[in-house]
Amino acid sequence: MSLSKFFSSINSRLKGKSKFKLSLYLIAILIIAIFLIFFPKLVTTPYFIHIFVLAGMYIVLSLSYDLVVGHVGSLSLAHPAFFGIGAYAGALLAIKLGVPMGITLLAGAIMGAVLAILIGIPSFRLGGHSFAIGTLGFALAVEIIVRNWVKVTRGPMGIPGIPKPVLRFIGFFEWRLENLGDFYYLMLILVILTIVLYKLVDTSRVGRAFRAIREDEILASANAINPLANKMLAFTIGASIAGVAGVFYAYWFSLVSPEIFGMALTTTLLIIVFVGGRTSLRGIIVAALLVTVIPEFLRITPELRLVLYGLILLLTILFFPEGLEGIFQRVEKRK
Repeated sequence: MSLSKFFSSINSRLKGKSKFKLSLYLIAILIIAIFLIFFPKLVTTPYFIHIFVLAGMYIVLSLSYDLVVGHVGSLSLAHPAFFGIGAYAGALLAIKLGVPMGITLLAGAIMGAVLAILIGIPSFRLGGHSFAIGTLGFALAVEIIVRNWVKVTRGPMGIPGIPKPVLRFIGFFEWRLENLGDFYYLMLILVILTIVLYKLVDTSRVGRAFRAIREDEILASANAINPLANKMLAFTIGASIAGVAGVFYAYWFSLVSPEIFGMALTTTLLIIVFVGGRTSLRGIIVAALLVTVIPEFLRITPELRLVLYGLILLLTILFFPEGLEGIFQRVEKRK
C-alpha cells in the first residue's frame, strides 16, 4: 500500500467526524506532539525520561508482537529471541568492528528477520498450542547458545562497555547520542516509524489477508490467500522491528546479557496486547504506557509486578474481553 493511500484512508475517517470533534481531535494531537517534543526540557529528574524511553520501547515491541499475535492470531513465544539477537548483534558490531549505529540498526533488523525465517518455517507447520511450544523451544535454544558461546558472547557475564552511538546522515550531519535526552528523541522517532509501518500494514491488502487468516484459515485459503506465506511475512516483519529495538536497548544500557531472553518480556508483551486489544493501535499504546508507568511509580518488585500483571490480565479477560479498545468504542458510541 502506498503512502498516498495510507493518508487518504486517514482523511476519509476524519471526514466522517463532525467539525467540532475533528477540531478537538487535531488539537489533542497537537498538544500531545508539543508535550512529547518538549518533555525532556520540562522535567528535572532523569528518571522520568527513563520511564518514557522504556515505555516507548514497549510500544515498539508490543506493536511488532501484535502483528503475529493480533493480526495473524498465532501465539508466538519467540519475541525475546528476536529482541535479544538484535541487541547482541548491535553490541558485537559496535565493540568488535566499530560499526556506526545506522548499520547496526539495519543489522539488527536483518538478524531478527533471518532468525524469524529459521524459527518460522518449521514452527508454522505446527498448529495451535504446538506452534506456541515450538517457538518457545527455539527461543530457549537461542538463549542456551548465547549463554554457552563464551568466546563470542562472554556467556553469563554479558557484553559491557558498548560505546555511545553516533548517527551519520549521508554526509549532512552527525548526531551523537550522549545523554538520556538524546536516547529519548531517538526512541520517539522509532515509535513514530513503527506506528506508520503498523498502520501501513494494517490498512493494506496484506493486513486484510492477516485478519482473514486469523478468522478462518481454511476460508482464507479458498480465497487464494496463502496462510503460510502471510504468517511468515507477519512473523518476519515483527521480528525485524524487535531486532531494531534490541539494538537500541544495547546502546541505551551499554550492556547486554542473556537475561534479556527471559520469559518476562513475553509475559509483558502478552499483557499489553490483550489489555490494549488485539489489532488496536491506540489500545496497545495506552496499555504499554500503563503497564510501564504504573509499576515504576509504585516501585513494585519484579515478583509483585508479575502478580499485578496477572491480575490485570485476568480482570481484562473476565470483564473487558476486547481490552481498552472495547472501552474506547463504547465511549464513542455514547457520544
